[in-house]
Amino acid sequence: MGTPMHPSGFTAVDRSGNPEHYVRVLDRAAPLWRDIRAAIHARLDAREGGRILEVGCGTGEVAREIARRVGGRGRVLALDRSAAMLAEARRRANGADLPVVYQLGDVCRLPFPNNTFDGCRAERVFQHLEDPRAALAEMCRVTRAGGRLVVAEVDQETRVLDSPDRALTRRILNHYGDQNASPWIGRALPRFFREAGLTGITVNAQTITGTDFALGIWGLDLAGVAERARAAGVISAAEAAAWLEGLADLHRAGHYFTALTTFIVSGMKL
Repeated sequence: MGTPMHPSGFTAVDRSGNPEHYVRVLDRAAPLWRDIRAAIHARLDAREGGRILEVGCGTGEVAREIARRVGGRGRVLALDRSAAMLAEARRRANGADLPVVYQLGDVCRLPFPNNTFDGCRAERVFQHLEDPRAALAEMCRVTRAGGRLVVAEVDQETRVLDSPDRALTRRILNHYGDQNASPWIGRALPRFFREAGLTGITVNAQTITGTDFALGIWGLDLAGVAERARAAGVISAAEAAAWLEGLADLHRAGHYFTALTTFIVSGMKL
């Protein structure tokens, strides 16, 4: 809807020709994020009758959780830039009778009046934005005084992957991380919250670990990660094959391991 987005991963769901792939990735990764989402819920503190905005709702799992917290007198506005994701979210919510409205929109140009919501949240969205400050400013604008904002984001350079070839893995993972428009957003969020004039800022870091070789590194399968690096000239075809085979060997031995740190930053609008 107008905001420049980096051409990678979940920014291209509707143009991919295979949105079901992204739905499957979200579903498979969802259990890994449960503790992080519980921490976000605690900081957002959505209450009975509250009006909450979720930016980047995906399949709507979190929006439905929040809707149960605000109850029939409340309302959750679930925003996403992907029509395919919104269609899936509506399908999953069908018959649940929850106070959720799903809407297509751009976080950098929110279609809501000032001071509309009691709280706003975003999770794994800002890393894809060319201008995350503008997104945070819009979230602040539509939040009432005393309302809370919570943004949870990864920092791409906290991603670790056990591999036999350290130097090659660094090259591949650095390239993968830099495909995001804001790969350092996790470490920058506390500063952005202060610059936005929010108060009572809290920062919590949580690391999730993965041992599912098929899930790869949450966003693309490992072969896709290697192919992107090869296509960009970062590695050769032989290096890509050797890297994947080394990881497959670890997997076959039961040793595949990866981890990623998420920063949960919250603050209150004065």
